[in-house]
Amino acid sequence: MLAFAIYFVAGTITGYHLYTLLSFALYGAPFNLLELLALLGSFCLLIAAYVSLFRPHAAARVALIACLVMWSFYGPAIAKIVRTRFAKPAAVAQCAYPRIGSTADQLLPAS
Repeated sequence: MLAFAIYFVAGTITGYHLYTLLSFALYGAPFNLLELLALLGSFCLLIAAYVSLFRPHAAARVALIACLVMWSFYGPAIAKIVRTRFAKPAAVAQCAYPRIGSTADQLLPAS
């Protein structure tokens, strides 16, 4: 019964998340094919939840495959977040452009 609850909650939450991401395509936002694949993984988790009531070992195999499919979408996103959090910001030098019409005496300080 615990496996049913975990599979059902995980499949429902991730399915809702991916459904809302795909619904933005109605407004013209581009969608990624990995979102469709991960939505299929969420649906497989719901199937695994149902199967877990009768055949727990088969449901565990289906859930493992579903989770691997869903990680094709969530894994790269997590990796990008980790990379950007621990990356050092680039040092940017400020460029001072001379004004138009200025001479060398105005640009260089007198020594």
